[in-house]
Amino acid sequence: MHRANWKELRARFGDSSPRRVWLSGRLLALLELAAVSGKLRRVFIWESFVTGKPAPKDLDILLIMDEDFEVDRIDAAAQAVFDSVRAKLLFESDVFWARSSIGREFLDLWLETYQTSRSFGKRGIVELELP
Repeated sequence: MHRANWKELRARFGDSSPRRVWLSGRLLALLELAAVSGKLRRVFIWESFVTGKPAPKDLDILLIMDEDFEVDRIDAAAQAVFDSVRAKLLFESDVFWARSSIGREFLDLWLETYQTSRSFGKRGIVELELP
């Protein structure tokens, strides 16, 4: 697993092709909405966006929210981030999310699972450092 702040992520993965520029814009919009609640704690990104592919298919993201986070308590625009169909349509993203109460052991298992490719090789996951 790698850690990067927004500037590093954008420089490495977000501006080498028109598709990457567009997806990084979608990622920023998604993260701004997820953070509006003040409950966003961690962000993980994996699959084609964090590879050298010039035209990644989409964004694959895991958001870890505070344990008291409730989707129905945030405004309707932000709720789109936490609805898989709307997130796919609006942000071209497969968004998974969990509350921090899932615990370290379960989170590690989840990340290990998504770090393993179909051919059982390891693929990169980037944890975005939040401001």
